[in-house]
Amino acid sequence: MRHPLLLAISAFVVWSGAFLTIYAVQATGCSLDWQSGNLGAWTSPLRLLLITMMVASVAAVVVILLRQLRPRLKAPVSETSSFINGVAIYVSIAALFSTAFCFTGVVWLTLCSA
Repeated sequence: MRHPLLLAISAFVVWSGAFLTIYAVQATGCSLDWQSGNLGAWTSPLRLLLITMMVASVAAVVVILLRQLRPRLKAPVSETSSFINGVAIYVSIAALFSTAFCFTGVVWLTLCSA
C-alpha cells in the first residue's frame, strides 16, 4: 500500500471487518447450537472459534502497525506525506487497542442467551 491515506484507515477497516465477521459467526453458532459441545471446563467449539478469530484480527492489526513502523529506505518524502504517515501510526495504535478491547468479550461473556 503506497498511498498514506489508505494506510491510515487500513487498521480500522480490518477492525470493522473482524467485528462483522465475529458477530456473524457468533449469531450463526448460537442458532446452530455450537455452544453446547463441551471440550473442557467452560470451553465450547463456538468459543474456541471466536477466540481464534479474535487472535487473528489482533494479529492482522499488529502486522499493519509493524508495516507502518518499518523504516522507509526510498527517496525522501514530502512533509505532508510524512505527517500522514505519523497520523497513520497513531490511528493503527488506536485500532490495535480497540480490537483488543472490543473482542475480549468472547473470552468471558455468555455466548448465547437461553
